[in-house]
Amino acid sequence: MDRSEATLFPVSGGSNEGGDQPPVPPQKWSPLFWAILKFMCLYHHQTVVPPKRICFGCSVDRFRKRSHGSNGASGNEERHDADMEPLLVRYEYKDLDTRLMDAMRGTGEEGSPFLEQEGDCPVCDTLWWNQDGVVEKYTEVEIGIGWWNHRGSGILSSLFLVGALTLVIIDIVNYMDQLWGRPDLILQLMRKTTLYVGLLLYPALVLSSKLRSLLPTSLHNSQWSSPLNVRFLIRRGQFLDIGRKGLPGKLMLFLFLVTPLIAALYRFLIFVVISQCVSDWSTVVTSLVGVIFGQWFGLLVYLLYFTRVSFQREFDLLLIYFRENEGDQTRCRGAFYTTVLDFDCFKQLVNLVIFVLLPLGIFSVSSNLTYEYMFADDACIEVDERNINVAHHTLRLAWMEILFMSCSFLAAVGGLQAEYVFDNFVIRLFHLRSGGHWIFWRSVMRDIAYVGDNHSHFLLVTTAFSFVSLFMAFNFANQDVADLAVCNDTLHVDLCV
Repeated sequence: MDRSEATLFPVSGGSNEGGDQPPVPPQKWSPLFWAILKFMCLYHHQTVVPPKRICFGCSVDRFRKRSHGSNGASGNEERHDADMEPLLVRYEYKDLDTRLMDAMRGTGEEGSPFLEQEGDCPVCDTLWWNQDGVVEKYTEVEIGIGWWNHRGSGILSSLFLVGALTLVIIDIVNYMDQLWGRPDLILQLMRKTTLYVGLLLYPALVLSSKLRSLLPTSLHNSQWSSPLNVRFLIRRGQFLDIGRKGLPGKLMLFLFLVTPLIAALYRFLIFVVISQCVSDWSTVVTSLVGVIFGQWFGLLVYLLYFTRVSFQREFDLLLIYFRENEGDQTRCRGAFYTTVLDFDCFKQLVNLVIFVLLPLGIFSVSSNLTYEYMFADDACIEVDERNINVAHHTLRLAWMEILFMSCSFLAAVGGLQAEYVFDNFVIRLFHLRSGGHWIFWRSVMRDIAYVGDNHSHFLLVTTAFSFVSLFMAFNFANQDVADLAVCNDTLHVDLCV
């Protein structure tokens, strides 16, 4: 593929006016970025950088031509979803190089406002913006992906995910067999369950994303999985100058990786050294798998941060693009919707994660508080000095894990929702309005209103579910935990279970 670099914005710098200087080749991206994607088992497609990217406007152009025909007559309405298919699942096709291009190549008729000839669409060029708003096309070799995404990476990553999940499921069955149906161990059951649900969140999301890539047209309303696609993440990375500056938020990445390791080491010390519980090979294996799952969660929230700051930079560039092309409705609308479609996928993923973590956090806090009060009442619980010591350590560990999950998510996203990133863009866009292009700005406001009307109601559902969780947690906390044992006013706790 030919590489090109051209200045889109006069203010961006780095232009190559007159063609006297050869274009500067893209620098290879940080190997740490590819290593993170490898460890997270995200590689699935053999081709992750397509030779051509198709903007929203070109997809709509094809949709209109296929729906109404070249003479303007109405076409078969049942074909609408299929015609928009390349746009909705543009990151998922296995043979993206050929299938997507074949789908779009039929729209290059003379007079098309988006595809005059292949490669001539100015809005499609915006899909190759770098951090300075310069069109910088690149290949997989140029950004250094190399052997990180070798043939068979998708199969191996899927097998690793399934294997890790199998070991955790075996451990879940084991502790369920020991704790289920025992009133005196209900708190330990709740605490373990909330921990495992939080750890299983990431592999469940990745396996769902891989399933969507295998069946791109069968799983509707699952655009949230696109941010876990390597193609999506590579496009996000081009706005962050990874080749020259490395990964953003290095301190945050360090904390997100080290904190789960510290928690895993602390857990090992509690249940092997301090408690002197009997350990076997299965305990060691599940402990190692727990370390991996903790790292996965830390890297998941880092990818949320990575994607969020990338969109913030892209929206900054989009503002400049609107200012330099004010009045050109075709270009501005095409660039706007192309960015917003990707941002909507990211927003859906954030909503899905908070939908799981928020009720989970409520249950975790409630069970830990109840556990604290239970051990504070020496009259109704039969413990020895070793169990008291272990109980205090496990409570500290639980609070550490709760704080990590909640604070890391809030720091990565910048709040409970990512919608504020788009809202800030809209506020700044309003300040660009001028009286000389009122028809253009009325169209822009209509597009923004349309996007706003299609906001997800995920937060409303999450809030309702969280209130239900809070009600259940308070009702559980109001129970006399000591009476659950029905054991002559004593409650024996075996902390090795």
